[in-house]
Amino acid sequence: MAVIVMEDVARQERRPTLWGREIPFRNRCFTGRERELAELHSRLAQHSTALVGQPPQPVYGMGGIGKTEIAAEYAHRHAEEYDLVWWIRAEQEETIVNSLIGLGRKMSLDGFRPDDRDYSAKLVLSALANRELYERWLLIYDNVESANAVQHYLPSGGGHVIITTRDRHWRRAMDLDGIEVGEFLPDETVKFFHRRVTALADPGRSGSVEAEADAKELANQLGNLPLAAEHAAAYLNETGTSISEYLELFRDNAHALLASSVDIKYPQTVATTWSVSRSKISPEADALFKLLASLSAEPIAEELLVQPAVASKLPPPLDRVLSGVTEFRRAARELGRYSMLKLDGVRNVVQLHRVVQAVTRDRMVREDPEAAARFQEAAHLLLAASDPGAVDREDSEQIYQRSLQHLVPSRAVESGDRLVRKLIINQVEQLYRRGGHQESLRIGLPTLELWRQRFGQDDKQTLALAVQVGNALRTAGQWEESLRLHADTLQRLRDNFGELDAVYLSCARVHDVGLRLLGRYADALDNDLRLLPLFEQQLRPDHPDTLRIRSNVAVSLRCLGRFEEALRYDDETLAERQRIFGPVEHATLSSQFGRSRDLRGLGRYEESLDLIRRISNAIDRKNQPWNQFRLLVAIDFSVALNRVGLYEDAFVQGVKAWERHKSTLGAEHRQTLQSATNLINDYRLTEDLAGAQRLGEETVLSLEKVAGPDHPNTLAAYNNLAIVLRVRNNPGGARRLSERAVEGMKALLGDTHPNTLIAMHNLASDLAALGEVGQARRLGETVLERSLTTRGADHPNTLAAMANLSLDRNADGDKDGAQSLRERMLDGYQRSIMPDHPHARLAAQYGRVNLGIEPMND
Repeated sequence: MAVIVMEDVARQERRPTLWGREIPFRNRCFTGRERELAELHSRLAQHSTALVGQPPQPVYGMGGIGKTEIAAEYAHRHAEEYDLVWWIRAEQEETIVNSLIGLGRKMSLDGFRPDDRDYSAKLVLSALANRELYERWLLIYDNVESANAVQHYLPSGGGHVIITTRDRHWRRAMDLDGIEVGEFLPDETVKFFHRRVTALADPGRSGSVEAEADAKELANQLGNLPLAAEHAAAYLNETGTSISEYLELFRDNAHALLASSVDIKYPQTVATTWSVSRSKISPEADALFKLLASLSAEPIAEELLVQPAVASKLPPPLDRVLSGVTEFRRAARELGRYSMLKLDGVRNVVQLHRVVQAVTRDRMVREDPEAAARFQEAAHLLLAASDPGAVDREDSEQIYQRSLQHLVPSRAVESGDRLVRKLIINQVEQLYRRGGHQESLRIGLPTLELWRQRFGQDDKQTLALAVQVGNALRTAGQWEESLRLHADTLQRLRDNFGELDAVYLSCARVHDVGLRLLGRYADALDNDLRLLPLFEQQLRPDHPDTLRIRSNVAVSLRCLGRFEEALRYDDETLAERQRIFGPVEHATLSSQFGRSRDLRGLGRYEESLDLIRRISNAIDRKNQPWNQFRLLVAIDFSVALNRVGLYEDAFVQGVKAWERHKSTLGAEHRQTLQSATNLINDYRLTEDLAGAQRLGEETVLSLEKVAGPDHPNTLAAYNNLAIVLRVRNNPGGARRLSERAVEGMKALLGDTHPNTLIAMHNLASDLAALGEVGQARRLGETVLERSLTTRGADHPNTLAAMANLSLDRNADGDKDGAQSLRERMLDGYQRSIMPDHPHARLAAQYGRVNLGIEPMND
């Protein structure tokens, strides 16, 4: 015993620093496969020329052939060559993301946010590719459906990747050679029986001519299929049946089987081994087996299965099996003894081999469709009952993860049960709320189409799902698609259920967000103001949803440049949210965020900076995920620093915000491009004009592609790039961009909108640089007149308009008018709370003041 303990300690010491707990235990009966293992090691060895670019190594073959066993054996044999080995269940994209997030938790990555799913998965892949924490690592992606399903989740080099898959088309899809795995050689199957079957391992029997002949015959009957051999061996060990007797049972069952549609080479062989084993198990174990076959082949949590409240509604003997952990575990262990089930006591999950699961479900559907329907209904009841019904609660994510991977394989998405459908709706919502908008869409979009066909486009729950799919589209940056879906859904809800219906109000509340994102600010405000009394009537004035509408009113007013009115709404909403939620909950911080933007629009730059700094610090202390709100705060912190003249600090913060956006949302997500639009100004003000022009041109092209040339934020990018072109002695190019910005903003926002006035202000500077002094002056006079009316004499942008106009009056020969305006401007700067602002110093030195436009991205 001491020797065994010492060997275990030595093996543990040789393990990598990080060893994934989902890696299968080493199979002490592992047999053969030496050629495949040697080839795999040769391809992954450090000296191998195949290592260039760290290509993944697909191990492919039919189901049940032993691909997973080979990958697990490789991990155990070569554990000492790695610092990290991690197992990724890869049949569904959701489980891939889950595994990567689990790895990120173990790696303790800087900036890792497990609740921000898409971002966290990308962060893990980047850290592996860059070998940030682990020089030598191995990832094993088990049971990949196809190259397309996994290629976005592979690290771009840095270590070793093994892929097990039934798909053989890797060269065509990713230019990768794979290692094909076939059946056992006949002598390998016999050797396996000698290791696995107790009777054959007995020296008194293993050498007998009869036993050897029987073993060879059984190997032949099983087609040398490893999975079938494992189950046959388990049956022989558990029952003490001789091989000759088992052969008779096998032939009888095989003769009775019908052809199967399951996509494996030997469905009859596999199904027959199950039939022989199932003849010996208890009714309780058989019922559990059939239930598990109705779910996914992924690991299934005990908490999902053992639900006494649901068990009482199930037919016997399934009701007894799921009424408590004692009965459940007894049945599960019985299945485990026959190798019909894998039990993982560490994670408290059970799992059927996917081939077992597929064959069993296929047989039930063909031979007893009524039983198949009963077990499928039982699976759906368990899934629905697991719904915590609280998508916004942070502690509910883990509960939702238990059922997520079973929704499609169990055909729960096709269920007509209202509780099951509610679970689907909640899953779509909780995924995009936690940064998994692509996962949300992968489930939501096909399910929405299915429900429309099956239940009709005006079905209430179909429309509720459409609301959540529209939200996921919006967070994914697909704004037009989101708005179209919400507009159609809103009309159907209004026509069929009225404007006081809860789902209608929910859709109407998010519809205005889509309107704003597309620059339809006046329409959004009309929508908000119409909804506010409905929410106050149907709910109450201080209900959280009513407060959201009040906050949305403020956002729309702010986008229209009506900052004083926006501030009043934000102040009122903030007071209620602080009373209800406290000072640091998301809703309260959101109102604080809106208030900081109001203050900046009013020219109260120092107050705005102080407030956004407090918000950022509060989010940091809470360690919140890098969701879109936190990313917006990062953008605004940079802009606030810029507005008070802290240009270097603004640049550093702006670059961080932009990089974070790219890694989280992608380089061409609209919010990423809004971050880049602000960063153009930061590059310019820190004297990197070439960098400013390069970024400006890239951002303009991307915005024209994803948002269109007439979107307000594209027009803002035109303005910011135009300033760079003028400063780089290209006033003609600057003028053309500024004229497009002015024309577009007048059409969208009106003649007196703050952003329209800024674009006109900068166009006047372009004209002056081109020597068209009279035209520059006339335009400047218009800007100043409108700015005095809409923003007041003390607003920083009004003072900037005075500074530039005084230069143009002087150049146009109006010395007295220029001097008079200059004195007003200098006095205004001195009376302001920022008399030493860079704009004030520049104006005092007869310089022109340039004004960047901040994209509107509430």
